[in-house]
Amino acid sequence: MSRPRQPQPSWLPLSTLSLTVALAATGCAHAPGPKEVAASYARALEENRLADAYALTSAPPEGQSAFLEHYADASVRQARAREVRAALPELQARAPALTLIQAKEGWRVVEEKPEDAPREALKRFLDAVGAGDWATAWSLLSDPLRARYTPERLREDFKHEPLSAERVRRARLALKEDVRVTASGAEFPIGKGRAVRLVREAGEYRVAAIE
Repeated sequence: MSRPRQPQPSWLPLSTLSLTVALAATGCAHAPGPKEVAASYARALEENRLADAYALTSAPPEGQSAFLEHYADASVRQARAREVRAALPELQARAPALTLIQAKEGWRVVEEKPEDAPREALKRFLDAVGAGDWATAWSLLSDPLRARYTPERLREDFKHEPLSAERVRRARLALKEDVRVTASGAEFPIGKGRAVRLVREAGEYRVAAIE
């Protein structure tokens, strides 16, 4: 004869209970929002958990060594963490051809002027170069340039190319001037037939040339 089934205990060990709760939660797991990710990134920098911080970026694996080198200095890490935290109240969410900002009423769609998007893309690139954030600068290059470069090689080119500083200076000045927007990209004239050129890829502007 089979033995009668024993009733299950009304209690469970803590570890078993925790596992049960965790498994139950996987069906409706909460994906961290922009504020949570940004705050986690700042906290990882403050605690010198650089691998964790890098995992929260969109940069490619080959850019990690430059990231680790840049944030090896505690003062640089702390400054970046403060910068991220200060930006949280003005957080934006971006996608190809779409930007949302956080307002008192909640997230709102930003309707931009045609020239705003390429101007912002170029500014982000120049800011990344100025901060030595080569992984971000690399991510803002056009597809052909990203195929040719890595963040490390981009850093070396800017370091050893004699005209790099002058080109960045001209590009900064071009940000204040008119921009010509076309169906495929945008141009910031910088005189003598030269321009900073951006292309549209999957709805996003990316830097193609600084002449």
